[in-house]
Amino acid sequence: MEVIAERGYFNSPVSAIAKKAGVADGTIYLYFKSKDEVLQTAIDSTFGRFFGQVEEQFQSLADPRAQLEYIAQVHLESHSLNRSMTILMQTEMRQSAQFLARFSHHHLVRYIQMVREVIRRGQEEGIFRRDISDGVVAHCMFGAIDELLSSAVFTGRTYDARTTARQVMDVLLYGISADGDRTAQSASA
Repeated sequence: MEVIAERGYFNSPVSAIAKKAGVADGTIYLYFKSKDEVLQTAIDSTFGRFFGQVEEQFQSLADPRAQLEYIAQVHLESHSLNRSMTILMQTEMRQSAQFLARFSHHHLVRYIQMVREVIRRGQEEGIFRRDISDGVVAHCMFGAIDELLSSAVFTGRTYDARTTARQVMDVLLYGISADGDRTAQSASA
């Protein structure tokens, strides 16, 4: 991931990946058929850890608001845990619809679906407004966090994941009004 993050996907030959890994070019081909498979394995592994961590926490975290905040926190933590993957996802994904379709689309669909399920559960429990599309909220949440990660990649800015996740969810759930009566705000919207 470091090689691809530095050079870009199309400018990263397998020989450079092998050199960074400290192995011969042929060794890469013992485990992977192509550079595409190396990248797909790395993406699958990263998203697998993300979903596993969230699902494990959900076993003891039942409140939909807390679940959304936790998803946001883990998403934001990805930058500090795997900067190269974050760079790759924030740069390559934006440059190529083909990259998105080939390497990460099904993971993004799963992410959006996971958030939508939490929103729907919160709507059923009367915690969230029922007149708001769970899909719109899920895409807004992903977009806000994704933009913060882009800012971190392109400007070097750092975020405290827990604090920032709390703020993102506060904005999504309650807006930016200075009025302290959040229930009245939701009813009038």
